[in-house]
Amino acid sequence: MLVSKMVQIEFADSRIRAVDAIQDIRRAAESASLNLFSRYDVQLQMPMVIDDNKVVVEIKVPEEIVGTFAVGNHLRGIASYLLNRCNGRYDQYVFGKRLLNYNEIPAPEMKSDSLPMVDRLEAISEFAKLLERSDSEAMEQISRILIILKEASRS
Repeated sequence: MLVSKMVQIEFADSRIRAVDAIQDIRRAAESASLNLFSRYDVQLQMPMVIDDNKVVVEIKVPEEIVGTFAVGNHLRGIASYLLNRCNGRYDQYVFGKRLLNYNEIPAPEMKSDSLPMVDRLEAISEFAKLLERSDSEAMEQISRILIILKEASRS
């Protein structure tokens, strides 16, 4: 079983924000994720921007090693990538031998406009029950649902 951790990535130097370097951070995370997965079975997700200015990455750690998994130590591959593969773009932002800081945070509230899975399953169940019936009222309702589905698939 995997335990999910949310980690905020920040530059150690306050002159630059992580959100300003999001594309390079994403490439660095992709590179680091291969190493983490092959060594520890740790899954590093794609870094994302939340609250318009924070860069957060989700890490899924196997339950057996979650207690000893040091986030900062294991994510140093991201900083290494930025320093070694970005043509010196980030060299000036090293502060006290550090380029990045990693802070574990509570999982952010994700806003979702989608229908909850329970409601979706209930809708499927109700439609299946409707399909079992063959009376005129059921056929009329099925026809209306099919029209709505066809209109939705066009847009």
